[in-house]
Amino acid sequence: MRNLSKQVFLNALACPVLGWLLRNGKMVTAPVNLGQRFRLEQGQEIGRRARGLYPGGELIADVNLVSAVRKTGGALASLAPAVFEGAFVVDGMAARADILVRERGGWHLMEVKSGVNDRAEYVDDMAFTCAVAGACGLEPAAVSLVLVSRDYRLGMPDEALFVTADHTDDVLARAQEFASILSEVESLTSCPERPDAGLIFECRHCELFRECAGSGVDNHVFDLPRLSLSSFERLRELGIERIEDIPEGFRLTGSQTRVRECVLCGLPYVGRGLGPSLQEVEWPACYLDFETVMTAIPLYPEVAPYETIPTQYSVHRCSRVGEVAEHREYLADSVRDCRRELAEALLRDLGKQGSIITYSTFEKSVINALARLFPDLSEELGALRKRIVDLEAIIRREYYHPSFHGSTSIKVTLPALVPDMSYRGLRIADGDSAAAAFAYLAMGKDRYPETTRKNLLRYCQQDTLAMVKLHEKLVQVAGLD
Repeated sequence: MRNLSKQVFLNALACPVLGWLLRNGKMVTAPVNLGQRFRLEQGQEIGRRARGLYPGGELIADVNLVSAVRKTGGALASLAPAVFEGAFVVDGMAARADILVRERGGWHLMEVKSGVNDRAEYVDDMAFTCAVAGACGLEPAAVSLVLVSRDYRLGMPDEALFVTADHTDDVLARAQEFASILSEVESLTSCPERPDAGLIFECRHCELFRECAGSGVDNHVFDLPRLSLSSFERLRELGIERIEDIPEGFRLTGSQTRVRECVLCGLPYVGRGLGPSLQEVEWPACYLDFETVMTAIPLYPEVAPYETIPTQYSVHRCSRVGEVAEHREYLADSVRDCRRELAEALLRDLGKQGSIITYSTFEKSVINALARLFPDLSEELGALRKRIVDLEAIIRREYYHPSFHGSTSIKVTLPALVPDMSYRGLRIADGDSAAAAFAYLAMGKDRYPETTRKNLLRYCQQDTLAMVKLHEKLVQVAGLD
């Protein structure tokens, strides 16, 4: 039986089943992809730099909790000015404190996060650590959240990388609440039998939903677009989990009604506006997709933490629907900030006439950012924005397939409409991995840079080709071919 950790406890507060699965090692963990690995490494680097602000501090690096607790006790009893990753275990509950700083009034507990935003859930995160540490006899006199500063720029000292927010009062109050239920959660998550799964609104975003409360339900009410909490609660009171069981008179929005009708008849919905919307495209048209990167530690000078940096694009130019005339692409030199070069190349490759077809509003936001960055190009970049046609917005308004299950992501719509085209076989097959791959290139951590560049270009090209194929299929559905 594993100790009741912070992860288990906080998940158990929202869902006892999830807490039980984590505590008992029943979670089936998917392999870590490139994007997840990069985020993990960024967090580790932020933690390392934060510890560097307190010279002379003692790092408790032991993974073994018994050894870590023993060394933590020794460090706290010594004259060490700070203790990093201090371990606390009591009655089957375990926590580790990112940073403990010895101050005149007592110990100052600091939780280090690699983000820039102060979030409400961080209070619970710190409160659990305080509750367990308090049960072990260490009650912090102050509690702070350490975040990455938006004002940091490459080359500044590490002191400028962080901002600190005092959360002492709200964390200690919450820790008292947690202290009163620690044993209850410990008992619940350590029982031999899995707790019953009760459907709650938070289930809709849970990675275990289809194996837990949503098991065996193909068309769950969570597939309804923009389902509100009040509507969900009314459906739950009626005992309804399947879209097929929603009664005729139940109040739904227009898009929700459309999904319900598609599920009932098993056929796609084709709106009357599909044809007219597609006919607004002016030919020749360009299909555009950007890839971007954003990192906690900026890759280039004068770039803020987590500032979105466009790194590549793909453009398929079609003379008419489905007829590719040419393909153009750009991939930045990873060792420097190439945004100016990218913007100028983009203007050349998109020309001055014809529609620019995108999938989502993301490309427009990237062009907006480039226009702000380069005022002398803002007029030309602004002209690009006026030519954009959002293919996803057309699908969202005018087309729905039962296999969408409430989503219009291209990774969902493509297999439904163009089943013979997929991202399988690509070494880079998602945006997060593409961003991480470019970041590793920029940091000089890629052993095979030329291969990675080829994989990045292939992935971005696949995105615009997918739009070409989707558009062609929608034209056929609308009867315009």
